Amino acid sequence: MVNPIPTYISPERLERLAALADAARLRAALYPAPKPPPLRHHSRSQQHPGGQPFAWGPTRSRRCRA
Repeated sequence: MVNPIPTYISPERLERLAALADAARLRAALYPAPKPPPLRHHSRSQQHPGGQPFAWGPTRSRRCRA
């Protein structure tokens, strides 16, 4: 059985919630969220002029370089 949710908040809990909200606002003001890195677009040389990607084919192994 689920315990009923109290319909009141004690003054101590309300004060703690207010302090946490103030701290969160202060942190957001002092340390803004970092900007995401810019999007990297693929070069157009990887696609045919019609926009279809090149078909995958056999590639040379990169391990056997002399």
